[in-house]
Order: sequence, then structure tokens, then C-alpha cells
Amino acid sequence: MSFLPPPKEVRIPNRSKRRSRHSQANKVQNGVDRYADGDRFCLPWMIESIAIMMIITSAFLLKYFYAHLMGHSEEREVVIWENLKLSNIQNWCLDENPMSCKCASPLTPKPRDGHKTWTQAHLENKEDAANIRSNLLDVAFFGDSIMEGWKGTSFGQAMNSKKGNLDIFESMFDSTKGGDFDGLILAIAGDKSPNLLWRIQNGELPESLNAKVFWILIGTNDLLVKGHCSAKVVTIGVKRVVREVLTLRPNATIVINQILPRAPGTHDGKLYGDDETRNITNAINKVNDELEVFCNQYDKLECFDASGIFLKRNKILGDGINGEYIPSNLMKDHLHPTKFGYSLLGEKIVEKLHNISNSSV
Repeated sequence: MSFLPPPKEVRIPNRSKRRSRHSQANKVQNGVDRYADGDRFCLPWMIESIAIMMIITSAFLLKYFYAHLMGHSEEREVVIWENLKLSNIQNWCLDENPMSCKCASPLTPKPRDGHKTWTQAHLENKEDAANIRSNLLDVAFFGDSIMEGWKGTSFGQAMNSKKGNLDIFESMFDSTKGGDFDGLILAIAGDKSPNLLWRIQNGELPESLNAKVFWILIGTNDLLVKGHCSAKVVTIGVKRVVREVLTLRPNATIVINQILPRAPGTHDGKLYGDDETRNITNAINKVNDELEVFCNQYDKLECFDASGIFLKRNKILGDGINGEYIPSNLMKDHLHPTKFGYSLLGEKIVEKLHNISNSSV
């Protein structure tokens, strides 16, 4: 047992900590690692932020270069072009309710961005147009699914439901297969007038494509959008497309294939069987009447009315125009021609082309 007092607690300084504080003080004094702790806290956040910014920047650059590669950039809305003005449109929709209409400007060329099959079909059309030798083409057909269906495809893909249509086309518009003329179809299903306008401006009418006749069939899909575009909107869209071709090919003849009759969704193809079909039919007639007046304003512009090919009358369905209908053997869905329908249409087009050739001699 010891009677000595317990030894006092002796604290030995931690030399490593002293060195650390001393070192840190030197760094602070020298301007180095002044905010070391804060840096260690912020560094991961800064790296993550920079990475996100780089990803966003890369996305914008990719979008820009893709647009440049496809031959277009973001289009500004066009409200006036020569004497075609959006201000002249009083009603954008058939029901005269502007809130229910989704119509795009008929003067602004618009691609169908995001539609991969449309983009592929457009690129194929560009290639087909570029491969045509100068002055070896009689007629170039521009249009939508009604025109594209004639070569048996939809968005460039062969369709069993359209099988045999190409044979009809080639028999009339391929001189190597007995046709009177040589023709090329540049059409994509679902296109509206602004879509066709964009395609014409972006490679489907290259300088090397010099057909004697340019045949344009467009406008029916403009009547399909929600709320249905008014006849005035559709007419301006068709005129804009036609005048683009007139400007680019002033020495060629341009034929406007007036909008074909349609009654999709009806079981009997009756044009005046319900209010919606009746309203669309009246709008088509109004558009076609205005296009007829438009055609008379230009020497190199002609109209082609094919409604008589597809319209029949049945007194059982109604008196006068109320009995008009589209037979299923001519348009199975009362919108797109059947193989038989295309054969009748082709015969009339050939006849029209002969008349144009004879009048130009």
C-alpha cells in the first residue's frame, strides 16, 4: 500500500495533429487548399453537375447535326406567302369552332419528326428522285397514301392489302413493261399539304428531276385532323404546294388531282349518310371548286377531276346527290382505291397525259 498521492494526469500533445494543423495553416497562408473541407463536400456535386451539363449540351448538338443532316432546321411559322395569307382564314374548322381545331399552318413546311417510318420513306423517295436521269421522265406523282398505295406500299413498306397495285401502275407508267409513259411515285401515307411542301423543299424535287408533268394529289388528310380543317385551310395548303412546284419547274405542266370523294367509316360508302360525312363531302366539293378557279389562272396548270370514276348513284339510297355512294369494289374502305379502282384511275390519267402531250406539240 502506498501513501503517496496519485500522480497527476499528464497530457502529451499529439504531434500528428499539430503537424496537421500546422500544415493546414501553411496551406491557408499560402492560398492552397483554403477550403479543403468544403471542396471535399462540393467536389462530387460539381462533377455530377458538369456531367449533366455535358449530356444536355451533347443532346442539343446531336439534334442540331441531325437536323442539318436531314436538310432542315426548326421552321418558323409562316403567316403570309405572296398573296396567300392566314389572315384570310375566318374559320379554321368545319364546325366553325376554333377551339376544337388542331390544324397546322398550311403555309409552313413541316416534316413529321419522330415518325421513323416516315423519315425512312422520305429518304427512299430522295434516292429514287436522284436516280432518275434528266429528261427521261414523263410524269412525277406527288401525294399521300392514295398515291403511294398505287405502288403497293405504305411508308415504303410492301402491304399485302395493296398487292398487285404496282403491276397496274407499271403497265401504264413503265415503258419497258408496255406503258405509254414513264412515271415515278413520290408519296407518303398520311401526309398533309405542309408535309409534302417540306419534302419538295428537302430533296424530293432535285435539280436533276425534270419531268414533263408533275401530278399532285394532296389534301384529304388535312380533313382528317381533329375538328376537321375548313375548306379554306385545305385550299391554301394545296395552292402553296402547287405554286412551289410552279416556281421550281416553270416549264413543266402541273396537274392538280382534285381531292377524291371519301366516306371512311361508313358501311355503304354513302356520301350524305351522316352529318360528318356530309360536311366533309361539302368541304371537298368547295375545295375542288376553288382549285378549278385557281387552275384557270395559269397556262401551265391544269385540274383533273376523278370523282366520276369512284362515285355512283343508287335511287334506293336517296334521290339526287343523296343517293351518291362509293362502291366497295372501287374503294374497299371508301377512301383508298382498290386494284380495280387504280386501273380505272390510271386509264383516265393516261388519257389526260396524251391530251397534254398533243396540246404541247
